[in-house]
Amino acid sequence: AESVADTVAETVGTEGGSGYTIGFSPYTLTNEYFTAVLNGCQTACDELGCELIYYDPQNDPTKQADQINDMIAAGIDALVYIPYDSAGAQTVLQACRDAGVKVINVDNVVAEEDYELVDGIIASDNTQLGYLSGEWVAKNHPDGANILIVHLQIAESCIINVEGFWKGIEENAADPSKYVEVQVVEGEGSTDAAFNVVSDALQAHDDIDVIYCINDTSALGAVQAIEDAKKTGTIDVLGKDGAPIGKHAIKDGTMVQSSAQRPTYMGYMGVKECVDLLDGKTIEFNTSIASYSIDASNIDDYDLDAWDTLE
Repeated sequence: AESVADTVAETVGTEGGSGYTIGFSPYTLTNEYFTAVLNGCQTACDELGCELIYYDPQNDPTKQADQINDMIAAGIDALVYIPYDSAGAQTVLQACRDAGVKVINVDNVVAEEDYELVDGIIASDNTQLGYLSGEWVAKNHPDGANILIVHLQIAESCIINVEGFWKGIEENAADPSKYVEVQVVEGEGSTDAAFNVVSDALQAHDDIDVIYCINDTSALGAVQAIEDAKKTGTIDVLGKDGAPIGKHAIKDGTMVQSSAQRPTYMGYMGVKECVDLLDGKTIEFNTSIASYSIDASNIDDYDLDAWDTLE
């Protein structure tokens, strides 16, 4: 479903506008992960008496840039920013800098050469997110595995996830050479796209043991493709995020592991840091948020319907 926020900015805040105006720009709001970040931003704005403005660029980098320019024109004081394309953020960041808008980059980190154009970074430990999944594979497939990677190759965070995944195998397997990358497919981070490419991969390779997906949304596409191929129970699917859909799938036994992120907390901290900067306070430039592994052994410790907590 397309969001109406595509054409209309959503503004929610305190009457009288006594606080700051904060912009939030994810690259989509059709993925629940980003609505969780939004909920964190909104909670912080409500607590701090700020107004929040946000749009849904719907995975269109040109639209995202235009919307951020609209927010600058509307007078935002700071921006919580998740770029669609890590490498293509420079023009937007320069526009914010020129307008005196503070920028906290969350989740998908901008390219290192653009660090000087952001005021702070808050992101999951992306190496750890992948590492925890690789560690699970090394322990649960001690004799090796043929592995399909379902990627999102434009996201720097996902590139680091996959590197971390192999590092987790490398450092925990008795013989890392027995873990073979059969294929890397582009799942676009979406269930439908992942279903299509995994279906094709399962036809091309009949020896896949493990599918590592860069989010739980695409992992569900892999689960559906395995079902369609009548291979349920023969292939382990691992995701990332610890999303409600992922936790339910682990509980149901259709997924085996997900490395959890804290998107609500990330959005909450993003706004808090924006306000600290606007108040003249110093913040830590690069904040790494620890991730944690969810599998059958600890699934009952978590609320299946919640992303994360603010504690």
